[in-house]
Amino acid sequence: MTPAPEETHAGRLVDVAGGQVRVYERGRPDGPALVFLHGFLTSAFTWRNIHPAFTGHYRVILVDLPGSGDTPAPGDGRWDAAHWVRLVEELLDELGIGSAVFVGSQMGGSLAAWFAARRPERVDRLVLMAAGALGESEANLTLYRLLAHRWLGAWIARLFPKGMFERRWLAAHGPGYHPEPGVVDRYFRQLRRQGAQMARVGLQLRLSYGERFDALAEPISGLAVPTLLLFGAEDRLVPVSTGRRFESLLSDATLVVLPDCGDFPQEEKPKEITEAISGFLAKADG
Repeated sequence: MTPAPEETHAGRLVDVAGGQVRVYERGRPDGPALVFLHGFLTSAFTWRNIHPAFTGHYRVILVDLPGSGDTPAPGDGRWDAAHWVRLVEELLDELGIGSAVFVGSQMGGSLAAWFAARRPERVDRLVLMAAGALGESEANLTLYRLLAHRWLGAWIARLFPKGMFERRWLAAHGPGYHPEPGVVDRYFRQLRRQGAQMARVGLQLRLSYGERFDALAEPISGLAVPTLLLFGAEDRLVPVSTGRRFESLLSDATLVVLPDCGDFPQEEKPKEITEAISGFLAKADG
């Protein structure tokens, strides 16, 4: 297993809208920027088996989003889509990056799509995995609401039974998924430590999608940013139909459906994901 970013060096905190985010940089400082954005209840750790393949050519930027990994808990202000877009833009500014390729999973994919819709000139290419901004199961929103509750959220996160977490975690993956040693424990510890604060900021982004997930449809309709959509055939939280909706709205999108894969392609199919992203980026480099 490739060491997690925070296990190899501590990265650095960057001042952005509403606080700070921790950033881990890899690869060529003078290379084109490749930014990885993780999803709910994960961190930059989730890219451990993906990002090393790109360090030979790219300036790889791994981000712990607010309240996740080693990024401090955010304040209680607004964390709607507009705020998240400002956060990403300020992060690029602070890092001296004009535009970048964005790779996002789950909530991070939704965030990348929002950013591309509002700042297309700063997005060279998009890779979206299980991004739920155009549709997802009600189960996702229910978990967000429980953990984000002002008084009960932290209590629920701290007392969440490990066995229940492990069952839910495995159920969100495809039938052939076998986690690496220690991975489930790591995410469980993160839930207990940070689940409530992650949910508070994530819920506001989720509510920005609109009740029928229609808020993003108009902004991305016809968006010309080349996009690779990676969705698991067995994903019960963000179904393939969501990927098809993205494909129908974007003007230059390719949908790849991954067999025997659930809601965490980067965890379940790292080899296939790396190859798909490499091929997609090679088209631009060629």
